[in-house]
Amino acid sequence: MTVRYELRDKMTEVSAKEARRADVPVVEAISSDAFRTLPGIERDGAEALKSLEASETSYVEVYPGFLAGSFAVPDKADPTGDPLLFSFYLEERHLIFIEDGTLAESILATLAKSGVMRTMGTAHCLYLFFKTLLMDDLAYLGRLEDAMEDAEEAMIEQGADIPTSKIMAYRRTSSRLGTYYQQVAAMATIIADDENKLMDPEDARAFTRVSNLADRLVNRAEIIKEYSGQLHELHQTRIDLKQNSIMQTFTIVTVLFAPLTLITGWFGMNLTVLPGVDWPWMAAALVALAVVTTSSFLAYFRWKHWL
Repeated sequence: MTVRYELRDKMTEVSAKEARRADVPVVEAISSDAFRTLPGIERDGAEALKSLEASETSYVEVYPGFLAGSFAVPDKADPTGDPLLFSFYLEERHLIFIEDGTLAESILATLAKSGVMRTMGTAHCLYLFFKTLLMDDLAYLGRLEDAMEDAEEAMIEQGADIPTSKIMAYRRTSSRLGTYYQQVAAMATIIADDENKLMDPEDARAFTRVSNLADRLVNRAEIIKEYSGQLHELHQTRIDLKQNSIMQTFTIVTVLFAPLTLITGWFGMNLTVLPGVDWPWMAAALVALAVVTTSSFLAYFRWKHWL
């Protein structure tokens, strides 16, 4: 997988030979194997990218003459699973995305199709890449919150049993996304500082907008995380109430049978000296006593609305 775009009047896909022209900035997405054999890459940059990829985090390192960074993007299809990993290497006239997947390639294709670029430079292209990467995340978080509200409504109004694993998945998702957005905000802030004076001041200031957007996403993810905690408490409360109801039923059954157990235990003993054993009406009296006792308990439980 290798795609190259020339930044002249617009992003135009070009061949490897055309991309070697020194007068035009170039952005490309290549595989990790292809990057390792690419000429002209700073040794420090290659080593930095290697260490960042191993850490599976979103971060950027600033060096004289270039930036090296990596992304660990939660997969929207499975946010709690393995993240989508890729890296980038930025020079004044060269921006390279290194990945073995297709996410960076698809974002570059989106940018090329849109044709909206204020300046034809690698720094501005990287800014638009950040912005596009986060573009749909507010809507995604909104859909996640809607799903949690539906689960809450189902539990409260319909008495639905929501699996604990589903409730915990909401919490893990919001936590994973919040951490990712915090890392992106930190990356954008570092790039905006432009310590190595690699980009125009206006391009550097643009990354402040990315940082602000990422901070808003952090706040939204934190709200959803708190909401997931409330949802878990509601779920646990329903479980406790259900367990209490079961224990109440067992207690009522035990109380109802307690008199019968006492009577049968008392008169079931193999003794001839018990009073009333020889009385002809003893059996009928015991049955009547059991019926009266059980009926009294039932009436009392209904009066207390325990049944």
